[in-house]
Amino acid sequence: MSSIAVAKLIASPNEFAGRKWFYDFKELQHVFKESICKENVSSLTQQYSRITKGWSVDTNSEWICRIYFAAKMVLNSTLQLMNLEFAKDKNLRIVIPYLKYYAALSSCRSVVLTLPNVLWEYGKIFEMTHSKTINITFDYLANYDKKFSEDLKRKVLLLKAGRELIAYRAPSSGDFGLDYDFDVESLCRILVELAQFNSELLESSILKNASQEKFEFKFEYIDQLSRIKIGDIDFRDREDRYRLDYLRRKWPVPPNIRHIMTEGHTEDFFGAWDPEEESNEAFSTGSPCDWQAIFDIP
Repeated sequence: MSSIAVAKLIASPNEFAGRKWFYDFKELQHVFKESICKENVSSLTQQYSRITKGWSVDTNSEWICRIYFAAKMVLNSTLQLMNLEFAKDKNLRIVIPYLKYYAALSSCRSVVLTLPNVLWEYGKIFEMTHSKTINITFDYLANYDKKFSEDLKRKVLLLKAGRELIAYRAPSSGDFGLDYDFDVESLCRILVELAQFNSELLESSILKNASQEKFEFKFEYIDQLSRIKIGDIDFRDREDRYRLDYLRRKWPVPPNIRHIMTEGHTEDFFGAWDPEEESNEAFSTGSPCDWQAIFDIP
């Protein structure tokens, strides 16, 4: 039995916005009105339905890649925030603007990857510019609360400007003026929960509308996601290839973000950044409890 099947068997459904969810949302049900969430459930269900009623092997493969990468963006955002705490503790202030911004950007990317109106474009979705990613994210968030969306977008743009200030202008006054008074963790938590929200609606639509004979994960998509070309340089991620091939063999249909995460993958993802030798000064990803700052990572 696959890890995803086990996760579904032991899950305790949670009631919210007129339906049951695998995930226990910490922020969404407090930040947005339940009636607004219900409206968005209805709208997204219709949009996903138009995709899943025409499901194909290629569409199936595309969405496995999108959900897998969205899950990695949740992990990456968490990793950035964990490094942020270490940087603050060790006075590594020069990296703090980078870590704050890329935690927020990774969370934005997790949302964009789950949206039904954002096209795959032969994998170009993974190369989307920062500005476009931010604009799409907060255009979507405006469906829940326009004013709230504008406020969060302003905060992300502040983080982006701070990162660019340090990277491109090397100010003589250092990071003076970059000590923003908002909670980056809370911002990220809202975004990754929206991504989970979307992914559960997509999964439900697939199981309702798509033909099981289309549940196949093509090798070319696995290769596209695990073999990265940046400029003229190729990178091969053997860990991603292994995880994606596991999905091909054991669960070749897009699950929700939470269920595509496995304990083995998350341990390897964070463990890859641990020091080779233990040291009081070295960054460590710590215990699994530290991984759940913004999402219930297994």
